[in-house]
Amino acid sequence: MDPVDVLTVAVHAAQLIRSGNDPEEALAGAYRALGLPRPDDGDDPLAVRIARLADTAGPNRGPLVEFLNRQAGPLPLNRPENGWGGAVEPAAAGTEEADAEAAELVEYAETEEGSAREMMQDFPAFEVARRRVGGFFGGRTVIVRDGERLTQDEAGDIRAGDGIAMEDEGLPATVRGLIDYPLERPCLFAIEVGAEPWSIWDICSAFADQYARIYEQPERYGIWGHDLSDLWIERLLYFPEKNLIYPHMGS
Repeated sequence: MDPVDVLTVAVHAAQLIRSGNDPEEALAGAYRALGLPRPDDGDDPLAVRIARLADTAGPNRGPLVEFLNRQAGPLPLNRPENGWGGAVEPAAAGTEEADAEAAELVEYAETEEGSAREMMQDFPAFEVARRRVGGFFGGRTVIVRDGERLTQDEAGDIRAGDGIAMEDEGLPATVRGLIDYPLERPCLFAIEVGAEPWSIWDICSAFADQYARIYEQPERYGIWGHDLSDLWIERLLYFPEKNLIYPHMGS
């Protein structure tokens, strides 16, 4: 199998195995169902063992997924509240309640959406796991006509001899990002956006990086319902008054 196919099957298999009650029995049963010898890999990380199962299955990946589907628990493609095999994930030492300002800003972003500037109006959603989208935000287009700099509204239709230039509008080089989905406790963090115009790709990548850090400690933020691969950034809202970027997430 192509390595991409192996890993794609492994991701699906891991979701199905995780949703069940006994990951070890699911692995053992899969080898039995396929008539394959089970390797002595009990000391390897579970992720490696699932990838090995997907690789060993080879052309039998269809029957493998069918077997694991029969063993799966409810909503197998969602991220459950509990951990692997229904075991409750222990709370991290020192876990604190949501930062007061972050919680306050979530409420602000939801109630004051009308004051925000749409950042992704002309761009498709950003896929968090694969990091795909492009575009820029900020800066003003000006029309240079007979030595005078005009806005597009002031200039009207382009005339012969007009020049087109960009000028800064005074956006900051550092902003704050706010994530609250699919989290029980929101996360507020800094983003170095640099000089304008801001790169939408860089901003979305900053959110993707922060999501990756969040998903490394799910018990701290109370993650459930969706894996990282489910998430898309569908809109980005910039709140100038709060120096804040808030994403609308899809899944």
